[in-house]
Amino acid sequence: MLVGSRAKKVESVSGLMNLVMLPMFVFSGVFFSSDRFPAAIQPLVKALPLTALNDALRAVILEGEGLGTQLSRIAILCAWGLFSFVLAGRMFRWN
Repeated sequence: MLVGSRAKKVESVSGLMNLVMLPMFVFSGVFFSSDRFPAAIQPLVKALPLTALNDALRAVILEGEGLGTQLSRIAILCAWGLFSFVLAGRMFRWN
């Protein structure tokens, strides 16, 4: 059972996850095509890690492309993973 400030941290992280994940689900093409969004926000949509993952999975599974053709999308995923790891390491420390 969590007590005190640790419980508040868990609640804060949960809220931050929802703040990040909900827009990413909407914009990344999980539920409907991301091509329908205006051209002005397409660069932002293409930079999302979930968009890169969705596009790479669709290309490999549905279109039969190899993983070698998806290196730019894999690089986007790796960059986001590294960025998130560094950010989490700086923000959240175990006491």
